[in-house]
Amino acid sequence: MDSPLPASFPELLAAFTHSPLSLAWRVPGVWPLIKPPGPTSHSLVTGLRRHLGIRRIGHAGTLDPLAQGLLVLLAGTASRLFSAFQAFPKTYRAAFRLGERTDTQDRGGKPLPGWLPRRTPPLAAAELTDLLPAFRGEIQQIPPMFSALKKNGVPLYRLARQGLSLERPARTVQVYSLEVLSFDGWEGEMELSVSSGFYVRSLVDELGEKLATGAVLTNLCRRAIGPFHLDQAKTLAELALPSVN
Repeated sequence: MDSPLPASFPELLAAFTHSPLSLAWRVPGVWPLIKPPGPTSHSLVTGLRRHLGIRRIGHAGTLDPLAQGLLVLLAGTASRLFSAFQAFPKTYRAAFRLGERTDTQDRGGKPLPGWLPRRTPPLAAAELTDLLPAFRGEIQQIPPMFSALKKNGVPLYRLARQGLSLERPARTVQVYSLEVLSFDGWEGEMELSVSSGFYVRSLVDELGEKLATGAVLTNLCRRAIGPFHLDQAKTLAELALPSVN
């Protein structure tokens, strides 16, 4: 039989941080959700707050509108576990295509004006895989302009839509694993496990720059956040929650 949950939040946070696997499915208000492509993480949370009448709902890591996969919702007291979730690695499957570059670094963006590739695919797989060691471990990454990061309280993506581009300091992030699953010379798929704050589309963009071909993210699926895995998550319908556009 499972032992009782700690009565106080500091004790719960300490226990969860020490042994998340033992508590992952026992903390009320932790809802692993399958996010479909289309809605933003923010719109999902806002819609659920309105529908459920619960003010304190957040999520453990943003997924772009293009992206799908695991979005862990944190409601009520569980929303205070956000810092613990920040420490969990996140695992993704990322599809990409060489030969183009966009302002958003994914297939949903606009082609960068004036940009031309210095090389044309197809490329040998070894050219891609030979680059990967430099992107594993602790690296520096510049966040994209099309992101929810804020400058003076304004999200960068709003400024980017106005045609502005601000200098962004590089941030230290961790890449725990990075492997190519398939590559045909033009398109491919990778699996990677990374720290919070990592932008997969920025990795794809930088790989495209290193290859001199350009590259865009074409699909992204988050497979896991720490002990929570996509195959354990449920859709909005399975959780009896409304769909959100």
